[in-house]
Amino acid sequence: MSSTNDDGSEARNVGEGPPPSEDAKESIPGEPKPIPRAISAKRLAVVIGGIILTLYLGATIGPPIGRGLHRAWSAVAGSKGEATGEAGGQHYYTCSMHPWVIEPKPGNCPICGMKLVPLDPAKFSGEVTIDPVVLQNIGVRVEKVALGSETGSIRTVGTVTYDETRLVDVNLKVSGWIEKLRVNSMGAPVKRGQPLFDLYSPDLYSAEEEYLLARRASQRVGSGGGSSSAGLGNDLLEAARTKLSFFDINNAQIAALEARGKPLKNMTISSPQSGVVIEKQAFEGMKVTPGMTMYRIADLSRVWVMATVYEYQSQQIKVGQPATMTLSYLPGEQLAGKVVYIYPYLDEHTRQINVRLEFPNPHLNLKPGMYATVLFQGTETPKRVLVSRSAVIDTGERQVAFVAFGGGRFEPRTVHMGAETEDGKVEILDGLKPGDLVVVSGQFLIDSEARMREALAHMMKGTPVGEATAPKPALAGPASIVLPAAANAALGVALDGYLAVGQALASDTTTNMGVSARKIADAIDALVAMAIPNQPHYWHDHAEAASVKQKALDLAAASTLDDARRAYALLSTVLSKLLHGTGVPRSYGQKLEDAHCPMYPDSKGQGSVWIQAAGAIRNPYFGKAMLTCTDWQRPYPVVQ
Repeated sequence: MSSTNDDGSEARNVGEGPPPSEDAKESIPGEPKPIPRAISAKRLAVVIGGIILTLYLGATIGPPIGRGLHRAWSAVAGSKGEATGEAGGQHYYTCSMHPWVIEPKPGNCPICGMKLVPLDPAKFSGEVTIDPVVLQNIGVRVEKVALGSETGSIRTVGTVTYDETRLVDVNLKVSGWIEKLRVNSMGAPVKRGQPLFDLYSPDLYSAEEEYLLARRASQRVGSGGGSSSAGLGNDLLEAARTKLSFFDINNAQIAALEARGKPLKNMTISSPQSGVVIEKQAFEGMKVTPGMTMYRIADLSRVWVMATVYEYQSQQIKVGQPATMTLSYLPGEQLAGKVVYIYPYLDEHTRQINVRLEFPNPHLNLKPGMYATVLFQGTETPKRVLVSRSAVIDTGERQVAFVAFGGGRFEPRTVHMGAETEDGKVEILDGLKPGDLVVVSGQFLIDSEARMREALAHMMKGTPVGEATAPKPALAGPASIVLPAAANAALGVALDGYLAVGQALASDTTTNMGVSARKIADAIDALVAMAIPNQPHYWHDHAEAASVKQKALDLAAASTLDDARRAYALLSTVLSKLLHGTGVPRSYGQKLEDAHCPMYPDSKGQGSVWIQAAGAIRNPYFGKAMLTCTDWQRPYPVVQ
């Protein structure tokens, strides 16, 4: 819709098209429109020349400009470039199915034929990077390495026992009978000189009589005035007194005997020391003989504590070193003692060394048999690098700590540990310095990631898989038998059927596979029915022939391509074993070889073999998906 302005021009609404051209105004509705004029040749040449110049410039200077822009962006963004290694910008590629395959240039996997993909260059470095969110979720904690001193204290367990230098046995040197028992229970405390029992001994009574007679004779001779007789009397008296002392009769008892002037039937045996009765073999009325131990008395005013330390701690223990002891039934109380002896041998079962300590026991609080916690006190050492023991992973072959740089970045450091402290710290001889942040919790996840990176770095130093020669199984030796012509013919029929199945599976089809599989079974059935010259039990000794027939029948019954390939793998295993024993007949007319697919697992998960005509690889287990997948080939022997 239009209107006329004041100046005579025609006004148009917003959205309406431009005014009609003169040509349009002159055209008559219903008549054909005029043909537009053609582009001149000069203009067309200019357009074509511009297009050619643009393509030329793009091909020649485009890549350098692109690389320059890429380097500029990498410098700004910090990118290392895709799949670029650390040394000289080297690119590396790997296989998605075989990650151990690493090549310095793009191409196909030498095992499965799949296209190689770029490898992340960050995996070549020893540094590990983990998402901070993941670190938070697994509870990774860090701690600062610091200088500190250690006292060399060692905490261990000990057992209270008797001081063996304060044990006394009460035994007899004469025979006799116990007339009266004065201490009649174990554990009873006794004092030195306290009566233990009364003993009647004929030998002791006679010795007392002899002493009294010698004493009277000595007194009579002495009053007579003869010097020689007096000397003899004194000798007899001294001999009788010595005999009594050898029977453990003390001076007080001898003095009492002299005062009485006559022997007593019973002699009282007293305790030789104060202590506690810990063994008792005496009973009232019993007959005793020389050498019998009646009592064992222990002085508990001082006790021993037997503690154990590991062999690596033994150098920190010295004789005379102070130690403290705590007991569970005396909470809060520490008892002081010292090391008195370090045993010169090692317990073969526990790999520990016994250490003897000595503790005073005036109040008899320490009772033999008690368990105690012993702390060997060392002297303070100079300042040294200390870190929590949990920060070091000790595998037996190496000791590793992880240093944190922030932002989820970590670096494994090999360290060497020294002595451990009482508060859970360990000395670091080298590998860390004060101020380093080390991981003290959750480092096992980081360690597993670091090991993967380390393995990749080691791969970079070796020969690329594509350039290396994989070890192959040894070539099959010559067959041990010569089959008759009829047997060779039957074996050839079986091989024809087998190769036909392999070709079908390599083409991802099961067409006519049942016919070929039954052909194998029938041919093997005929083969094992034939006698082998000079080896009548050959087929009994080679049961794989019968297995070939059964596996072929299983293959014939397979209904799907996957089932057929599984049955084919089992058939290939037993048929390969059979061929290595018989060889391929020369009359068969073609050479055969074993091939191995590492990607198709057998019953042991080690890959599967198949038999094919020598030449190009045609993998029957994956078909067109990985037609050339193999890691070795091995020819079969050809026999007459």
